[in-house]
Amino acid sequence: MSVLACGLNYRTAPIGLLERLAVPAEQLPKALRSLTSRPYISEAVVLSTCNRVEVYAHVGRYHGAMADIRNHFAEWSGGAPDDITDLVYDYYDEGAARHLFAVASGLDSMVVGERQIQLQVKQAFAEAEAEGAAAHMLHTLFRQALRVGKRTRAETGISAGASSMVDVGLQAAERVVGDLSGRTILIVGAGKMGGMAATRLADRAGRIMVANRGAPKRERLAARVGAEQLDLGALRRGLADADLVLSSTGAAQPVIDRDTLAGVMAQRGQRPLALLDLAVPRDVDPGCGDLPGVTVLDVDAVRALADTGRTGEEVAKARELVQAEAARFASWTRGMRVEPTISALRGRAEQVRQAEIARLGPRFADLDDRERAALDALTKGIVNTLLHDPTVRLKAIADARGGEDHATMLRELFDLPEHD
Repeated sequence: MSVLACGLNYRTAPIGLLERLAVPAEQLPKALRSLTSRPYISEAVVLSTCNRVEVYAHVGRYHGAMADIRNHFAEWSGGAPDDITDLVYDYYDEGAARHLFAVASGLDSMVVGERQIQLQVKQAFAEAEAEGAAAHMLHTLFRQALRVGKRTRAETGISAGASSMVDVGLQAAERVVGDLSGRTILIVGAGKMGGMAATRLADRAGRIMVANRGAPKRERLAARVGAEQLDLGALRRGLADADLVLSSTGAAQPVIDRDTLAGVMAQRGQRPLALLDLAVPRDVDPGCGDLPGVTVLDVDAVRALADTGRTGEEVAKARELVQAEAARFASWTRGMRVEPTISALRGRAEQVRQAEIARLGPRFADLDDRERAALDALTKGIVNTLLHDPTVRLKAIADARGGEDHATMLRELFDLPEHD
C-alpha cells in the first residue's frame, strides 16, 4: 500500500476545466465516497481550491489507482478520461509527501508563500476524517503536512510580505479602473476572500456594498468594515452602482449572468464596469465579458500578474525543509510496510509460547499465582529478546533498500499469513 497524489492546477489546466472539476463543500462527501468505493483506493482526501483540484489517496496498486482517479475526474467533469490524461500530474510515495508539504507551505501556490492554502489543506483533511475517508496513513501524512506548513513559515521568510489572490486581483483591477480610492465597490460573497477584500478596501473605497445569500455572515462583515448590505436577490442594484465588483461565493452556478448584466449596463449609460471573479467555479458568466463597457478578470487573468517566480534564499530554505520532512515520512512508510509481517511473526511466537506452557501444564500444577505470573513473564521475555534484533533489523533493511524482500522471506520461512 502506497500514497498517491494526483490532480490538476492553475499551471496545467485552464479555469474552464478546473471549475468543472471543482468540488463545492456540500459535495465533498459525495466525491470522497466516489473515490473510496473504487477498487484500488482505501483512503482519500480531496483538496479543491480556486487554483487546484487534487486527490491524495492510500492505494493498493499505482496503475490501478491512477485509472480510478482519472475515471473519477472524468465522471465528475462530464468528460472522458483521455481528455484530461495529459493535464493530470501525479506523485507517488515520497514524491506525494513532498508535493503536499510544498502545497501546505505555499511553495506551490500561484502567489508563493500565501497563507490561505494551509487552512484549505486543514479543512480538506478534516472533511475526509469526518466522512471516514482518511485513516491511519493519510492521518499521518496530513498531520505532518500541517506541521511542515507551520514550520516553513516560522523558520523561513517564505510568507514575509507575501501577497494573496485578493491582493493580486485588486492590482489587476486597478490596471483596468485606475486608483480604487473613493470608488464604489460591490463585494459578492462574505467568505474568507470577500472578507479579506473588504478589509483591504475599507480605508480606500468611497463606498462598499456586501452581497451574500446568508444574512449572518453578511451582517458581520458589513458591521466590521462599515459597508452596506445587499441580499443576493438585490444584486442588480449593487451592479448598477458599482465601479468594481469582486465576487467569490463558492456557488455551483454563476451568480451574475449575461442577461442580467446586459440590462444593468443599459441603465449605466457610458459608465464602464470591471468584475473581478476569484471563484472556481466562476461566479460571473463568461459571456459577460462580451458586453460593451464590461471587463471581466477571472483567475486566469489574475494568474498572469501573480508572483510565481520567487526563488530567493528563503524559498530555497523552505524547499530544503520540505525535502527533509518528505524523506522522514517516506522512512516511516517503509517501516509501516513490514509491520504486518512483524506483527504476524510476534503472533506466531506467542502462539508457540502459549501452546508449550499448555502442553507442560501438568508439571506446573503446584505453582501458585505469583509463580505462574513469573513463569509467564519469563517466557514472554525470552520471546521478546529473541525477536527484538530481527524485527529492528527488518525495519532498517526496509528503510534502506525500500523493498519488502526480507519480509517476504520471513513470511515464507515461518509460514505466516499474507497481508493486504
